[in-house]
Amino acid sequence: MTKLAAVNIPPSQDKQVNLDLIIKWVERAAAEGVDLVVFPEECVTGLGTKGMNEFFAPDKLDAIAAAELVPEGPSTQLMAELAKKHGIYIVYGMAETDPDRWTITHNCAVLVGPEGYIGKHRKVHFPLAERQFHVAGDDFEVFDTKIGKIGLIVCYDICFPESARVCALKGADIVCCPTGWPNLTNSDDDPDHLAQLTFAPARALENMVFLVQSNTCNAPGVPAVFEGHSQIIGPNPGQVFARAGYGEEMIVAEVDIRKEILNARVVAMGGDDLIRDRRPSLYGMLVERDPYANYADGLAYEGV
Repeated sequence: MTKLAAVNIPPSQDKQVNLDLIIKWVERAAAEGVDLVVFPEECVTGLGTKGMNEFFAPDKLDAIAAAELVPEGPSTQLMAELAKKHGIYIVYGMAETDPDRWTITHNCAVLVGPEGYIGKHRKVHFPLAERQFHVAGDDFEVFDTKIGKIGLIVCYDICFPESARVCALKGADIVCCPTGWPNLTNSDDDPDHLAQLTFAPARALENMVFLVQSNTCNAPGVPAVFEGHSQIIGPNPGQVFARAGYGEEMIVAEVDIRKEILNARVVAMGGDDLIRDRRPSLYGMLVERDPYANYADGLAYEGV
């Protein structure tokens, strides 16, 4: 059996405050015998929020100032030592300095474990103005660990089926998704809230893998911005093992990864394996013609 955990934590632009909060929850997770704990998007360096409005320039400067090299930087070194100390796998988000261009940053998910630093994923898809102060990654990595193969995606990546699908095709058993998801009305009927509760189960089910999503939440007394509702989703239909609320908290689920994935692919849907039954030779249109190919360059949408 494997214990998975995800944590709602509030955002801060103070790196030391963030690290202290993460350490607190890692220690609590370790005390509960957790094998893998996932933290939110950019939880170490501070989630960029000003990039969505008129304060774009200061936000980019903040991101550059807070960003660090991965894995050489002090935060990743600290997290790797923390993982070794407690014998636990940790996924967390931070702004990464590009090793070749110090003025460039990436929105990065990092995986460390009992063996130290394992790997990272640079967020591929950017919403709103985020593309103006981060540079996108160009791959979806999957890493071998003692608890199974772990794939990484970040926040908006989850909205695109191809993201988790690439991880699944590379053999991922668990897809981890650090997130900074909004909920501007702090309500259960908020469109963003409903979207988050749809995307995560869909990505898990269509790929027949586990999905662990950790999300930023609001600090007490702060106006509603973030969603919370971190969740641990299984590979079988309707399989929500745990889901947090709006505030700071940790959710934990003890699961049998091999058993649940085997059940999903052999039993749950009458033997219909959604990975095996793909017809990739018919999907060429997905890459041969992109109707939005010129859209990113500011040109008009050409239509299908």
